[in-house]
Amino acid sequence: MSTYKQFIDEKIKIDAYLKQEYVITGVREGLSGDWLELRHPGGDEASLLIETADARKYYVNVLLKQAAVK
Repeated sequence: MSTYKQFIDEKIKIDAYLKQEYVITGVREGLSGDWLELRHPGGDEASLLIETADARKYYVNVLLKQAAVK
């Protein structure tokens, strides 16, 4: 799989969670990528592995937007 395709797949996954009103509550960095911790206002939690650099840049922008809204 090309890096661009992998980025698009990861972006789609992030956007799907955000569309369901999940917010990023934490990030754990690891050797294989970053784990996003997401929480829904209803109490559900999820984790998502982000491996590409472009997807990492994307979720950082999401975090900045979330911080600006608070």
